[in-house]
Amino acid sequence: MKNDIGLYSKEFDDIYFSPEDGIGESKAVFLDGINAPECWKDKKAFTVSELGFGSGLNFLLTAKLWCETTSPDQQLIYYSTEKYPLDKSQIEVALEWQDLQPYVSELLEDYPNNDFLFNGRIKLKILLGDSLEQLRFQNFKSDAWYLDGFAPSKNPDMWSDEIFNEMARLSNQKAQVATFTAAGFVKRGLQKVGFQMDKRPGFGKKREMLTGFWHKKSD
Repeated sequence: MKNDIGLYSKEFDDIYFSPEDGIGESKAVFLDGINAPECWKDKKAFTVSELGFGSGLNFLLTAKLWCETTSPDQQLIYYSTEKYPLDKSQIEVALEWQDLQPYVSELLEDYPNNDFLFNGRIKLKILLGDSLEQLRFQNFKSDAWYLDGFAPSKNPDMWSDEIFNEMARLSNQKAQVATFTAAGFVKRGLQKVGFQMDKRPGFGKKREMLTGFWHKKSD
C-alpha cells in the first residue's frame, strides 16, 4: 500500500524507497554506485544483478539510462530476486513519475511474467522466491550488483554470508557492487569473499553507503 511515508512493506516494516525523492535516491545509491553509464561503455553485453526487485524502480532507471547511453547492438541482462512481489496496481501507483511512464507501461504489460524482453534489447528475469535459494540455481556472471534488500535489521536473511558467497561465485572480475547500507558486518562479509569495499557519502539523511568491486585472487 502507499501511504504518507511511501510504499510500505508489511513483511519487513520498512519503506521501499524514499518518499521525498525516490528517483534521486536510486540514482545516487545504485547507478552512481556502480559508476553507470561508464561501467558499460563499449560492452556488447552487460549483466546487472539485484537483490530485491521491489517496485522495479532500480530496474526502470537502469533500463532508461541504458537506452539513453548505449547503441542498438548492446544488450542489458538484468536479474532480480523477489520473495514478495508487488501486484501491478501497487507498482503503477508507486511509480508516478512522468518521465518513467513509458518504461512503467512496458514493464506492466508482461509483469509478473518473470522472464521477458524489455524494449527490444533488455532481458529482465525476475527470480521469484528466497534470494539465497534462487541464486544457488544460477550460473550467470554478473558485472554489477545492487543490494537493495530492506535494512539489515529488518531483513537479515538478505545480508548473510551465504548470500555473499553466491555473489562472489556469480561475479565477473571487477564486478561492481552498490548498496544503501554502511553496516560493518555487511562490509566485512563482502570483503571476506573477495569484494574490495569502501564507504562513500550516503543520500539525503543517510550519512554513508557502501560501494566496491569483486577481485578474484590469483590461484
